[in-house]
Amino acid sequence: MADVLAPPPGKVQAIGVMHLIGGIFNLMGALAWTLAGLSWGLATFGLGLVFCCPVFVLIPIGILEIISGAKHLSSNHAGLRPPKGIAIAEICCILTCSTFSMIFGILTLVFLGDPEVKAYYASKQLTG
Repeated sequence: MADVLAPPPGKVQAIGVMHLIGGIFNLMGALAWTLAGLSWGLATFGLGLVFCCPVFVLIPIGILEIISGAKHLSSNHAGLRPPKGIAIAEICCILTCSTFSMIFGILTLVFLGDPEVKAYYASKQLTG
């Protein structure tokens, strides 16, 4: 029973915070790319709309990051799995000039390699 009430390791909480911040930055970046693409599209009679393409990458990854961050920062961690796929998607965000997400993705993968974090996720998968 004491294991259930134990707080998560600091690196697990850091993963949650990084995902939440990265998701907010990605959604704000998607808004910026949309506004830039629309203004360039108007100025170039539609050719500038190609700058709206990063939006189709940033919005889904941003939403997934916010959901993952909320799960990691909640008090119920039962069934929580390591967010390796989201970390790899964050690294791919460098293609959309989202350097914060790339850095957060690399740090998440480094934190997931820690033995304490691995043990924490393994214990949560068994109880979930």
